[in-house]
Amino acid sequence: MSTNEAVMGAATHSTRAPRLQGIQALRFAAAIMVVFTHTTFYARERLDPTLPIWHFGEAGVDIFFVISGVVMGVTAPAFIGRADGWKSFAVRRLIRIAPIYWIATTVKIITIVAIPSALLNSQLAPGHTALSYLFLPTTNAAGRNEPVLGVGWTLIFEMFFYSVFALALLVRVKPLHLCGAVMSAMTIGSIFRQDDWPAVSMYLNQIVLYFVVGIVIATWLLERDTRSALRWGVWITFLWVLVGTVNTTDGIGWELLARHAWVVLLVAVMALNESRIGSRVPAPVVYLGNASYSLYLFHPLLAPLVPATLAAIGLGSVPLSIGLSVVGVCLAAALIYRFLEQPLIRFLTKRVPYVETRPATVGTDGNSPRHP
Repeated sequence: MSTNEAVMGAATHSTRAPRLQGIQALRFAAAIMVVFTHTTFYARERLDPTLPIWHFGEAGVDIFFVISGVVMGVTAPAFIGRADGWKSFAVRRLIRIAPIYWIATTVKIITIVAIPSALLNSQLAPGHTALSYLFLPTTNAAGRNEPVLGVGWTLIFEMFFYSVFALALLVRVKPLHLCGAVMSAMTIGSIFRQDDWPAVSMYLNQIVLYFVVGIVIATWLLERDTRSALRWGVWITFLWVLVGTVNTTDGIGWELLARHAWVVLLVAVMALNESRIGSRVPAPVVYLGNASYSLYLFHPLLAPLVPATLAAIGLGSVPLSIGLSVVGVCLAAALIYRFLEQPLIRFLTKRVPYVETRPATVGTDGNSPRHP
């Protein structure tokens, strides 16, 4: 099935999902945003303590979450109506997310033990480590709700989203309805959350609405139900305004609302114009979009090596540090994806139950976007 057919609504009842090349490119852009933010942080730690951190790149995580909702929504028809659909969905998500994350986490643990000076502000605790491998909320030694691999905090949300989505498939409820209800409740709960609440309360966060936004976009692509999309849009906007009003002392949190707006608009425009944009995306960008999960997971382990090396040889150039870090981690991610992530997924796909040999996912290689 072609991308154009899917985007024009001809794939409503298809078992295969469209290849969203534009979304793949956007996934790479989101990953690069996060990488830039972190490279400024690493350069600040090791080269120039006065360097401001580029916080704008944090919105890359928001983009990842919306994309995740889009991809899950677009692939849903492949699992809906099948007795084992929820199992196939859950196993596919686990194979796609867990193994490479476990490898990255293990690499960090080995580095902390073997070369403590290589990673600043990193400590290990048995309980914290175990929960990190299980994608469950946990608090690190610094008091932050993060797993051993810090960027893995987003995967805690992703896995929760996948669990709710799988539950919807199990009980034969439309995923948009169940995910919408659960994520709305979590958003309302964020109003009451306090800093001293246990780590599990991290789920109470308005960021989870991005998943619902993504499913709404995907549902409109497949069903063209404009009224339903508008109703969900109004409801989600209401929740974001409500939380923004309650959680600020000077009226509505306009800055955060503006961030919600441009993130949603960006992904929506890309998805709605896939037939015009997708075919024009250069193949290397699509490839790096496919490799963005490896880029996201491994850049915190690799990027700090650049400013540390520059500091050791007496070159304190921040621009050089950031430039070499970004280029270096992109090249490394491409290699990790080609020689580790892809072979590992293919190996498991052939051997794990409930995983069909013909993929029903998004991307040039059948992979869905990650994290983000």
